[in-house]
Amino acid sequence: MKRKNDVETGEWKRLVMDAYHSLEFLVTMHHLRKHLPETGRILDAGGGPGRYARELCRAGYDVVLMDIDPTYTVFAQEKIELEPKSISSRLIAAVVGDIRDLSRFNTNTFDAVLCLGGVLTWISDETERTQATSELVRVAKSGAIVGIAVVGYLAMLRTVLSRHDQELITPPYWELIKEGNNLVGGRLWHFFRASELQQLAESCGLITLQMVGCEGLSTGLPEATNKVAEDPAKWERWLELILATASEPAIVDMAAHILYIGRVG
Repeated sequence: MKRKNDVETGEWKRLVMDAYHSLEFLVTMHHLRKHLPETGRILDAGGGPGRYARELCRAGYDVVLMDIDPTYTVFAQEKIELEPKSISSRLIAAVVGDIRDLSRFNTNTFDAVLCLGGVLTWISDETERTQATSELVRVAKSGAIVGIAVVGYLAMLRTVLSRHDQELITPPYWELIKEGNNLVGGRLWHFFRASELQQLAESCGLITLQMVGCEGLSTGLPEATNKVAEDPAKWERWLELILATASEPAIVDMAAHILYIGRVG
């Protein structure tokens, strides 16, 4: 379990630490707004410290946030309670739980279900990833939107090239990499190709509506992105380009974070 200060300086800060990292949040919310219902109850599964939950509350949705780490759920509650009552009251609950077992929720409960930030990437076992995805679909109402974000395999390979190239000639790492896996902080993660994510979602009963490369054209270019952001006019133009091209297949597959948006059939 993380300490509160670790959450404040870690995952809570990550999505706003600079212009490059803010793209994941900005692009995700832009595309979710296009597909989410106008009102309703949303499950933010694996919602961490509540960046997305707070934004959804601000947008007028009733939100249930769930995370496996109680430090995150407490932190999220405290952050959202700082909002005006009209917003903070939209957080229905912040509960501790695992996306592989959503049995606390009835079938067909939510008007939308989200699992953002790469939570599925942290589940290395394929059977458990399928179980988690099936649970996300089960608790969503018929016709509801389900949004799932993962960390991209091709982006992981570029990170190996730029920061950890010894892994290319270390046999255990090489075998992991070929299977789409890698050790991050001593924990095995699974990194996705876009087609794998789409196949997983559709096998669990979703109809694909859109796939998005969250960092878009900026993927792997943090320095250049942050430099452009220093000029508001240039940043506005660059954001327009990112949003206009984020769903092109080549950009989706190369992105650091891949967002899948589907509808329950």
